[in-house]
This record gives sequence, C-alpha cells and structure tokens, in this order.
Amino acid sequence: MFKNWLSFGMAAYHTPGFQDTSRLMTRGFHGEVMYVEPSRSLFHEKKFKGTLWSWKSCKMGEHNTILTPPFSIPKKLEILSTALKRQIKNLDDELSNHWGHNWRNETVVYVTNWTPYQYRVIERLNPQHVIFDCVDDVLSFPYGWNREEVVTAWRRLAALSSSVLAVSPTLRNQMEALLNQPVVLLPNGVDAELFMNPSSEVPTGLERNGNQVRVGFAGTLNHWIDFDAMLSIVDTFPEVTLFLLGKEGQMAGERHAQSYRRLLEHGHVRYLGAVPYEDLPEYLHALDILLLPRISSKASTSSNPLKLLEYLAVGKPIVVGGVPVTSDLNRLVYTTNEKITFQEAFRNALVEVHNPSKSRVMDRQAYALSRTWDQRVKRALSSALPAYTLPVGANQ
Repeated sequence: MFKNWLSFGMAAYHTPGFQDTSRLMTRGFHGEVMYVEPSRSLFHEKKFKGTLWSWKSCKMGEHNTILTPPFSIPKKLEILSTALKRQIKNLDDELSNHWGHNWRNETVVYVTNWTPYQYRVIERLNPQHVIFDCVDDVLSFPYGWNREEVVTAWRRLAALSSSVLAVSPTLRNQMEALLNQPVVLLPNGVDAELFMNPSSEVPTGLERNGNQVRVGFAGTLNHWIDFDAMLSIVDTFPEVTLFLLGKEGQMAGERHAQSYRRLLEHGHVRYLGAVPYEDLPEYLHALDILLLPRISSKASTSSNPLKLLEYLAVGKPIVVGGVPVTSDLNRLVYTTNEKITFQEAFRNALVEVHNPSKSRVMDRQAYALSRTWDQRVKRALSSALPAYTLPVGANQ
C-alpha cells in the first residue's frame, strides 16, 4: 500500500560526524523516499536572501530526494501566517509533482519527537498515514526547551498519527502519560551488514603498537557521556590506548567540560575526530574493546542507543555504563550495576580479549541481524496499518 516515505528529519541529511534515527530509517524503506531537512530560523539568518517559501529539491540516487525548506515562520509572527500557508502549498505541489496528486493515500509521513513544531506543516498537508517516533527523552537534555509548548506540539502530532512509537519501555511509559494515548514499543535498528563487513584495511592511526590494547568510543562527545569513567580506564590500565571517534557537542557544565579536557590531555588518549558513517566499521573492527559510558540520568534510562547495536554488529567486547541493558543482552555485553564498577566491567572484557570467543562474536552479530532498519520500518508500518503488506516487487 505504501509506495512513498516522507521523513521530516532531525538534522540536515549530510550532517557529518553522526547519524540519527530519522536518516537511518530512510534506509529501511524500499520505495520512493523524500527527506525534509529541518528549517532554518528566520531570526538566526544574517542575510535574508528571499527564500521565504521556495523549496530546494536535490536527487540523491534513483529513489531518494532531499528537500531543503525555506525559512521557518515563527509562531509569534502571525502576520506571516500567509507565508507559512504558501510554503506548505509549495511543498504539496512538490510532492504532487514527484508522486502524483494521490500521494496522501500512498505515503507514510515519518516524524520524531525532536521536531515537535513540524505539526504546523503536517496538519496543513493533511496526510492519511503518520508515524510519530519518540527516540529520546529530549526534555531531559540541557537545551532550554519550553516544556509546555513542546508537550502541546507532541500532542498535536500524536493526534495526527496512525501510530506513536517509543524506543524504550521507560520512554514509552513517559510518552503515554504525556500524550494520554497508547504508545508502541519499538527499539532502534542497525545497518548490520555494513558494520559486520568492513574492508580489511586498518585505518591510519590505529595500527597496533606492541602489546597495546586498543579501546574506542564512537559517538558525539557531549553531555550524556561519562568522561570520568573513561579516565578511570586509561589511569588504571597502562596497556590501554583510548581512541575517541566523534564530533564535540554541548557539555553538561563546567565540571563535565573539565573532565573532557583532562581526558584529551591524557597521554594514552587519541582524539581522531568525526569519522564518516560509511567508514566507521573499519575503525571499530580495528579496536579490541568498545565503550559506551553514559552518565546515569533520566535521559539515559529512557534511551536505546544506536551505538550499542552498531557495536554488537561488529562483534567485539562491549563495556556499557549508565544505560539499561535488557535481559537478552546481559550475556553479550559487560555492564555496570550496583556491585560492578565500570573498571570491573572493563577488566572482565579484557579477559575476553586475551581469550577470544568466536561464538560470542557470532551471538552479538546475530542479535544485530535480528534488529535491522528494514525490520524496524516493517514493524513501524504494521503498527500504523496492521493490514500493511509490502508493495509488489519491493525488496523483501
């Protein structure tokens, strides 16, 4: 039934240094895809260039198109409501030109809780099938969001939606309480084949040096990362070299920023910066142990990190802190709890490095293969329309 996927993205399609659910979900849909990038703010543009209602279309491959929107129209500027209507009319025209005037019947519209104010566009487009995906407890992040306005916007999106999803049990419970309606639990996915099958080359800078144990973290270095936990590893285990892969983000405060600076200055730490997503598997396979040290917080408890599934697809020992680990994952990762510190969990992972187990590698990769983006998209579509079947000829 669904021929098209219209995604209102969390970030620009070519944002370097990390990937997010809204972009990765487009990989799992086998049909025509349009990805709407977030709007630029009219208030933050230094030079107005007259792009108040024009949309820019860029073809990316045979079935994928990126739409760059015009300036966003602030809600407080009611005088510009006519401009907003024209923007949406132009978007409708763009969709009709690509997919025909019947696009509403054949398209699923996908939006996450990171872009709450897209309800203004989606309401006016009036699509038949909307999936609202709750991927983080964003109100717990230090971004200064207006809680009342965001929750109101979420409720508007939920009212439009055929299905509301959440990536973790805790987040599902939170969103059900906020939205006053059922929310479907659907954990994140992974491009398992990409992370299982890297090239054979070791990236420059990751060549092994003697008995060195190469340990790595890949992801945004920001307010939810426990830098003190990583410092404890390089301080305690002299054979370890820690490689940091990712762009720098917002810190949780001055003490947190100081911990990050101390980590960068440590003699056994190498900061390699942001790595292109397609190249990341080569880096992860060159490491001996993969780290996911989250600060224990409300946001972490509600999370379902993409990185954990990518690590599992690689198959290497994984040390996890601050993130709930489901019972089916306990035997596949080394995690902290009330009795096990991050150092102790890391020590257990070192035992596996020195006594490698092929079966554990295969078990981790099998877990990842059971949770691909293809499978997540199919489950999301089924939740939106229980009788959903893939179009004839679609890649199964």
